[in-house]
Amino acid sequence: MQKILTVFCLLGFLAMSITGFAKEMDKSHSFANIDVDYYGNGYLKEDSVERLRVTQIEIQATAAYEFSIPIAGYMKWHQGFLSEANYGDWVFYDIYAQKVPILTANITTPYTVTYIDLRESAYYIEIPAGRIGGLVLDIYERPQADLGILGPDKGKGGKYLIAGPGQEVPKGHDADYILKSNSNLVFVGTRIIGYNDEDRDALRKQHFVYKVGADKTQQKYISARENADWVGAPATKLQFWQDVYDVLKNEPIDAIPMNRVIWTLLRNAGISRSKGFHPNDEQKSVLIRSAIAGDAIAMVNTFSKKSYKSRHWPDRNYRYILNQKHLDLMHPDYYESKEIGSYTYEAFSTSKGMVLPTRNQGSKYLGVYVDENEQWLDGTNSYEIVVPPNAPAVDFWSFVVYNNEFRIPIQNKQGDAIIGSKKKDLKVEPDGSVRVLLGPDAPEGYENNWVQTNVGEGFFMYFRLYGPTEAYYDKSWKLPDVRKVK
Repeated sequence: MQKILTVFCLLGFLAMSITGFAKEMDKSHSFANIDVDYYGNGYLKEDSVERLRVTQIEIQATAAYEFSIPIAGYMKWHQGFLSEANYGDWVFYDIYAQKVPILTANITTPYTVTYIDLRESAYYIEIPAGRIGGLVLDIYERPQADLGILGPDKGKGGKYLIAGPGQEVPKGHDADYILKSNSNLVFVGTRIIGYNDEDRDALRKQHFVYKVGADKTQQKYISARENADWVGAPATKLQFWQDVYDVLKNEPIDAIPMNRVIWTLLRNAGISRSKGFHPNDEQKSVLIRSAIAGDAIAMVNTFSKKSYKSRHWPDRNYRYILNQKHLDLMHPDYYESKEIGSYTYEAFSTSKGMVLPTRNQGSKYLGVYVDENEQWLDGTNSYEIVVPPNAPAVDFWSFVVYNNEFRIPIQNKQGDAIIGSKKKDLKVEPDGSVRVLLGPDAPEGYENNWVQTNVGEGFFMYFRLYGPTEAYYDKSWKLPDVRKVK
């Protein structure tokens, strides 16, 4: 409750500051790009009242957008999941064609994924022993728990029981570990690292998720369809708000502090937890404008040269994609909405292994959006990156290329988006370095080191390290910038 009051106090302070500022303005002035006019007796003129009324709704909705980005992305995969599976089914995403819809998917690592709805029941989750990295996410894509090597089972496997907000833990359960979820809708996923296909598949068939009291032998395993027609990027315009509403309406308002804040910011826009999604024509126009503005602001925070995101090497253009300092996003001074908003604009899911500085396990990610001259990466051009020998990764490193509009793996005639240390027939230089090449046309002799880009289409890349070593953290190993090939 204290966290909720803190957020409301900040919003209230902002409102009072604006009010005080308005009183000190001249009788005709500009605020938020609109003219504010007063009568001689100090009251606002009718035109100003109307413009300010609409502007207030738009400012509130634009603020709500940043808080809501994780929910909107969460909903997109949820919708895609339900188009081919039911709650509690495990869906496998292994190859490029299966991962195309997923925000900045890792093409190399197999995904094993399910969604569960805790309004129906508490669930058991069983994970086998092995090199498995798993996570349980709430609707803000915050890790509620890690599973596997960085979870409480520490890679030895275990049986988890997860109960929803306000639910009692069932008596007589036989779980090894208890999880209390902040949200009813829950994403569960694992990544199995370092196994051949046969052993990986055997471990997958030892994944179980089922309602308490149900028969786990009825578990379903589904291979995701290829080239699915859904896209994991948050929806645009009015559909963005519909998706956010469709998630939040099923969640307790105070289970997560930001739930109430979002409802509050949208209360004047025709969106209400108790009354439904009923914006009128004026409110729809405001919501559409706010979604367009929110999307553009997210792009500034995520991609641009003015992004707040820190560089890993101060003199290089590789930026941390994960900039939150707290797994629950609750910084002592504020809620890390910008950090999780910019991250979930371009990616999906967080975990302890991704956020915390783990050595020789987990994973680390750097995003690169510009070349060495700080020009946007453009598919019309050709580029080269020379990866020095002895990359600081126990498991593997990779570069994956993504479309900048939907932030999904690039779709090209080549049918590939990745260059990495595990790629078959990768050409390695005598000194152990690797040339990574990008452009519309294949470079002779380096076809296996090349990703095809699309003319006229912007793109960006993630550099991934699985099992990052000390050389990554102490920065003794250094990656050169992306170089445009003349």
